[in-house]
Amino acid sequence: MQTVSEDRRPFRFVIYALTIAMCVICYGDRAALSVGMPQIAHEFALTPGETGWVLSSFLWSYFILNLPSAILLDRFGVRIIGAAAVALWSLAMILGSLTATVPAFIATRILLGVGEAPTFALGNKVVRAWAPLHERGLMMTAFICGIPIGLACGAASGGWLIAHYGWRPAFSLLGALGLVWSVVWLLTHPRPARGTQATSFSLISVPTLFRSSAFWGVVIAQCCANYANFLLMSWLPIIMRQTLHLGTEQSGAYTAYCYIGAAILSITAGRIGETLVRRSNLSFGARRKVVCLYLVLASSMGFLPLCGTAATIIPLLAVSMAFMAGGTGANMALLADLLVEDEILGSVTGLTLTFSNGLGILAPVMTGYLLQATGNFHGVFYITGIIILCGALAAALLPRRPFHGRSQPDQTA
Repeated sequence: MQTVSEDRRPFRFVIYALTIAMCVICYGDRAALSVGMPQIAHEFALTPGETGWVLSSFLWSYFILNLPSAILLDRFGVRIIGAAAVALWSLAMILGSLTATVPAFIATRILLGVGEAPTFALGNKVVRAWAPLHERGLMMTAFICGIPIGLACGAASGGWLIAHYGWRPAFSLLGALGLVWSVVWLLTHPRPARGTQATSFSLISVPTLFRSSAFWGVVIAQCCANYANFLLMSWLPIIMRQTLHLGTEQSGAYTAYCYIGAAILSITAGRIGETLVRRSNLSFGARRKVVCLYLVLASSMGFLPLCGTAATIIPLLAVSMAFMAGGTGANMALLADLLVEDEILGSVTGLTLTFSNGLGILAPVMTGYLLQATGNFHGVFYITGIIILCGALAAALLPRRPFHGRSQPDQTA
């Protein structure tokens, strides 16, 4: 397994910080759509079912391009692809603020999905290249912690901006922030990126991966977790607004409270997870126990219909989302632990996310139709809790040994 050379150890924290900031900006942009959706739906006269389709539209291209963008990431490296990807989705945010019709707005969301497609593959490559072995789980959790931080910042700042100035200025300002990040990343990340860019480029072997039960264990766990993630990032401000009868600004603030709590708790969860496996053989899937435990704890969001006040809803969501972040961070670190060929980690991560985001696409749409049919979110959370438990079971049983991402003459698994 690749290790971090001593001369790069101090600088790795700069790279970590920028990579986490990328994740924060990514999910801040997504939160702005969720907070602004009531205004957008009113402006464009959307039904709840149509709203679900608009909320999921960025996932269409995001899902299709996870693997192709990750292959480009392995080929050209994190410096160039990272800057280009963030610049593209930031331009999409700005263009979205200028649209006048629903098809044009959806087109900008699809473009945003194109830009965001390599985000997680990039994060996983950065962590594997720069983090010492027993720091990977914590650092991947810190990267994924950018999700709740970004959603909190996007919900709070977006809620305030949208309440006072409208959704269009909010989209433009968030897009400008991403363009600034792209410039800083280009100027800061080493060139050539020794240790973060493969010296030789090769494609993955999909049949080889498909024969590995360990690969499927990671995929299934990620699929189930992503269903819950996409449900919350798309609908949570609306859930808060409807359940607690809030205005736009207050629903954004309450959503931010959930994500801030989740961000703080998830770092603690990441540290505990690394402590639990510190003396274990990570190359044979010891980290799967952390994934399983954390997803079981994350399934507690299935009890949300039993809560009716902010004092119960916010803590329950914060805890469940924190363990969701800890579980998905450990799961991505588990993938890096078990994959033999580190130079194709981006592509294998992209393939994993193609599956998980395929299931994630269903969450905003199914939620919209369930809301339209029942008038509440009770069934949504019961179903989600069960899905997360299925992911925990897959993580417990399947990822138990290393696997290859390319064809091997002597391979039997």
